Formats: sequence, structure tokens, C-alpha cells
Amino acid sequence: MSKLNYLSIIFLFIVNSCNAQNKETIKIKEVWTPLKVYVNDQLIKNDKKTETFTYIYNISSKKDSISYYDISNAALKETTPIIYTLKKNKKTGDQILIINEKDISDSIIIQFLDESKSITINKHDTYFLNSPYYNELKQKVKQNNNVLDLIDLLDDNLGDYPYQFSYLKRISSNKKYKSKNFKIIRAKTVTNRTQSDLADIWNITYKYDQNNNLTSVIKKSTEDEVGFEKKLLFKKGSEFKYKIFNNVETRYEDNDEITFDIQKNTCNSLQNHFQFGLVKEETSQLKRTLYQKTE
Repeated sequence: MSKLNYLSIIFLFIVNSCNAQNKETIKIKEVWTPLKVYVNDQLIKNDKKTETFTYIYNISSKKDSISYYDISNAALKETTPIIYTLKKNKKTGDQILIINEKDISDSIIIQFLDESKSITINKHDTYFLNSPYYNELKQKVKQNNNVLDLIDLLDDNLGDYPYQFSYLKRISSNKKYKSKNFKIIRAKTVTNRTQSDLADIWNITYKYDQNNNLTSVIKKSTEDEVGFEKKLLFKKGSEFKYKIFNNVETRYEDNDEITFDIQKNTCNSLQNHFQFGLVKEETSQLKRTLYQKTE
């Protein structure tokens, strides 16, 4: 049997297993609207059209496995899902999130360190937490293999994680926003540059207001370069609005404003994307129009 056929059989087994224990389905629709385009500070015609995206998440009853379908351009039965499975590595004792996309496989390794109340991701990124949040994640992620709570920890995507992991952000448990007791104290991550063999080391600081709401996340390199910054603009009830800056190797930067409600599951973002080489700036809006949960 060829290696490709073997992988295909394994992949189909995982899909069928996930569907068999499926407990909850979340359907999400988003509308992306292009706004303005500038080149060399000159407004030009924007030829892009408004697009609608539709996603399906099948979540197992234990929340340890998720099947993700992008059905924006094809029917569900014609779409091959990405499968996420969180489990314990019996050889090392660590948790591992396995990501399968057709014949492509990737993973995230999660280690818990009780002494420092920290969680290490892929052996080089470390997140230091306060006791309540560490204990919660140790229970939910390490013992119960809850993928949604792992998303909550890593929702700002501050390290080199598989690109497929970002697709899960839409269904995060959002516990660190819902609970006043859960805090990330600080973090340290390492990222590899895409156009060289160099790596960057980042120190990440978190700040909270008197009500323990997350007000600021700043990611700085050892050379004091800011690669990511997230600032709370306002909070009203269960609604948060953040301004988010992200610079990628001085090739491009994003300056977005995102508003989301952790109870209503609404989300709306105004996006500003600048490409340095092209001296091109694009603005757009991404708005969630549907969040439907069925069991």
C-alpha cells in the first residue's frame, strides 16, 4: 500500500470517528466588504467585490476533536474538513494537538509546569499565568483535552503555530474575557523569519484594569521592536473593542479595530492592511452575520 493511500485511510478514519461522536455544530457566516485602496497615498479604484464566507465546526461531546469545513465555495458534502484532535502523548506525557488536512499533518505540543505555573508551547514558547487560570487550563486542556480552552490561551497567535490553528479563533471559549480571575501574566515566544535563517525572541507583557479586564498586550523583540500591540478601546457589558497592531518583518502591517460580544457571539472588524514594498494600503470590513449553534 502506498504512503499516500495509507494517509488517506487514516484521515477518513479520523473524519468518521469525529462525526460519530459529534455533539455540537456551530455554523458561522461572515461578510467581507472592501472599502478603500491607496497606492503611494493616492486613492485608486477598488476592483474587489464583497464576499460571503460560511464555516461549519463539528465539535465532539468532549470538545477534544473538531472538524472544520469551509463551505464558502462548495457544498458540505463536497468539502474535505480539517481535523483537530487534542490528546495525551503516551510516550512523553505531554498534550498534543494534531491537525490533519487531507494528506498534510501538523501539531502543537503543550506542556504544563506546576512550579512556575506556566504552559510551554512547542518547547520554546512559554506563557506564565496566575493560579486560577493555570489550574483551569490544567484541568480543561491537560486532563479533559478541551480544544476550545487551548484556543482561548493562544487567540492572539503570538508564536509560530500552524496556520490552520487560526481558523479556530471564531469558536474560542473566551474564558479569559468572561472570568475576572483568569490572567496571563507574561509570555516569551520565538518566531522564525520567513526570508532568512534568523529567529526573533519576543517578550510579551499583559496589563489589566482595576476590574481585571485585559487592557493591553505588547509583544517586543530583544531589540525593543514592537511586533504586536493590542489595546482596549472600550468595554460595555459583555462587549469589547480592541485596536490591534501587527507588524510582520517590516513587509506588511495590520492596524485593525475589532469589536466582539462574548455573550451574543457577534464580531465586527475594521481592517487596515499596508504592504511596504508596494506602498499599498487597503481598508475593509469583516462582519459576522450568523452564529448558529445546534446540538
